[in-house]
Amino acid sequence: MRNAVLRPLLILEFLIAIEAIFTLWSQVGGQYHLDLMYWPWKFGLSVGAAGLIVAITACIALDDGAITRRSRLLFSLLIGVVLLAGVVTYYYHLHEPADQDDQDEPAKVSAAIRSPG
Repeated sequence: MRNAVLRPLLILEFLIAIEAIFTLWSQVGGQYHLDLMYWPWKFGLSVGAAGLIVAITACIALDDGAITRRSRLLFSLLIGVVLLAGVVTYYYHLHEPADQDDQDEPAKVSAAIRSPG
């Protein structure tokens, strides 16, 4: 495929990959955890994953559909980025702020239990 046609298609694929990554991440990891996450994590991991997806496609397209050692390396890096995104999401799941309503209810229940009648 000619480079004049390939470049705009790869740019379009990058934009679609960004949207697909954020949609998948919010569905799998939870939108709440994604909202809590510090923005450089979201930016770096999503742009990195989208860039790797485009690099894999370009590598396969330029090698006439052959899966080479380089495309396997890029795919393994993509798996690493996805796993890192899972670890970061799990970290934010473990360290999410406690709800204020949850802290007030046990005090009300225990006060109601202690008072007779």
